[in-house]
Amino acid sequence: MNGKKENRLIYIFGIALLCFTGIALLIGKYPISLDEIVKILTGRGHEVAGVTYDVFMRLRLPRTLMALMAGVGLSLAGYIYQLLFKNILASPDLIGVASGANAGAAVGIVMMGAGSILVPIYAFLGGIGAVLLVLFFSKNGHKNSLASIVLSGIVISAMAEAVIMVLKLFADPNRELAPLEYWSMGGLSAITFSKVLWVFPFFAAGMAALFFVRYQITILGLSNEEAAALGVRVGLTRTVILAATTIIVSAIVSVTGLITFIGLVAPHAARMLTQKSNLKTAALACILGGILMVMADCASRGFFDIEIPISILTSLIGAPFLVLLMIKRRDWRFY
Repeated sequence: MNGKKENRLIYIFGIALLCFTGIALLIGKYPISLDEIVKILTGRGHEVAGVTYDVFMRLRLPRTLMALMAGVGLSLAGYIYQLLFKNILASPDLIGVASGANAGAAVGIVMMGAGSILVPIYAFLGGIGAVLLVLFFSKNGHKNSLASIVLSGIVISAMAEAVIMVLKLFADPNRELAPLEYWSMGGLSAITFSKVLWVFPFFAAGMAALFFVRYQITILGLSNEEAAALGVRVGLTRTVILAATTIIVSAIVSVTGLITFIGLVAPHAARMLTQKSNLKTAALACILGGILMVMADCASRGFFDIEIPISILTSLIGAPFLVLLMIKRRDWRFY
């Protein structure tokens, strides 16, 4: 596919993302009209009902912004992991980020109480700590190879799951067990502006770091020898990329809980559309991830009497997509 067609795809899906974002701001248990949203966003909030203003500013807008950040961040992380590790099933779970954050949140819930504001901090530190352990253990592997990083990630993920099971065993069934289970399913129901502001600095810093090494990310899709021949410092660049993606994923998961399949589905969908692995494909993956997350958020709070955890809906999308991918992609190689 030539560059013009790739640009056309980005424009089309970019417009679709804007449309779905607008829909997400409109729908919910408390309906808000487009005219009311325009008045609020243009500084005329005093012209709408106080309840409408509060619902929009305190609930609807923060969770929509968080859905966008989560979709973009998780999709980009999945794209990078798949390219970096040359593994089509790579996702934020691969090197223990999600499992570490889950374990950290479980520690926070059991030790600090389900309603503690420290739970996101525990989850964030858990994700960062898991990847630091992965990098530490992988240094004992052969030349810090990709295989040793992946194997270390599997080990750390298993250890994190063991910690979670132990905490579930000793958790208070009335106060702690239900919040722990609900957190592991992911959701945006508890998102506030304070949590968005907590995530955004880490999200922006990670995205900025990845932007500065964007060309090296594509080169690292080649073999280590080819990347080194092109002037890339493979070990250092890989560490920077892993650090940036870890910061993004840990910050997102620390407030949303575990969100599955977005980081797996969106990159593959982008590659199927462009037939390439390049910067424009990465941008398209981010847009598609944003669309999927906003759609899932709309469905979770707008189509049912109760709010459905996000991961249930993303799994319902992701599992059939993987089946379709298995049918269409028999050689399992990158474009």
